[in-house]
Amino acid sequence: MKSILNKIPFLLLLTAVLIKGSFIPVFSQGISMEETLEYINRKLGPQSKVDVLRGVIIAQYFDGPTLVREDQVMCKALDINTIKYDYENRILSIDCSANQKCVDRQLFVRKIQRDYNRLSFPVTLDAKSTDGMKNAITHMIKLVLDPKYENLDPFE
Repeated sequence: MKSILNKIPFLLLLTAVLIKGSFIPVFSQGISMEETLEYINRKLGPQSKVDVLRGVIIAQYFDGPTLVREDQVMCKALDINTIKYDYENRILSIDCSANQKCVDRQLFVRKIQRDYNRLSFPVTLDAKSTDGMKNAITHMIKLVLDPKYENLDPFE
């Protein structure tokens, strides 16, 4: 009996190590919003900039240093299944859900404000970059809509 009692601390320690070892959480780190925006902005180039603040996409367009246009739209108002790239006009666009006008567009040079039924980005993309941008924009919107959303796949 005494030999078993001497082994109990060892067995408890071994059990604790085995249990703790099996419950060590493995945290996979998905692509963050900052990394996603960095990718998108790098593809858009210096004439455009995208940011997301409190669920609102803010897309700014510049002519040199001058801000000429700003679009604002709630992420939840966009239909991610409609992301497309028009190779002829070099426009990447995303339609509003249910064909509503959900994009608030400010044209600063002409001092005009209008509502539109799509968010569009003037950008020159090849096939690989087109797929990457579609993936990145989808990822950006899903990050906003679902706080638990995680994706480890690279955009391209």
